[in-house]
Amino acid sequence: LSMSFVPSRNDVLFGRGSISVTHEGNINFRSIVESRKKEYIEAAWNEKKKIVISIIRQIQSMDPPGRFLQRDPQFKGVESKPCLGLGTWVPVDEKKAASKVSHCLRE
Repeated sequence: LSMSFVPSRNDVLFGRGSISVTHEGNINFRSIVESRKKEYIEAAWNEKKKIVISIIRQIQSMDPPGRFLQRDPQFKGVESKPCLGLGTWVPVDEKKAASKVSHCLRE
C-alpha cells in the first residue's frame, strides 16, 4: 500500500493537462525555473547539477514544504478527469525530481 497525498499549494505535480498547468505549485515552480535558466545555460556542466539541487531544495523549504508528486499508479485510468483527491498522488524520488527540473531548465 503506497502513501498517497492530497497536493498542497507548494507541490509540483507531474503529468500533462490542465492540472499541472494551473496548480499553484507548478506555476511557482515554472517561475523559479525561468529565473534560473540563464544561469543554468551559462553554467559549466559540473555546476548544472548544483543549480538543479538548489531548485529542489527551494521547493522543499517552502511552507508547507513542496513535494514532487506523480499520479498514484493504482489510480491511473480510474478517473475520467484529473483531480486533487485523496489517494491519487505519491512522491517521486529525488532522481526523478532532478530529471524534471533539468528538463524544464533546458526547454
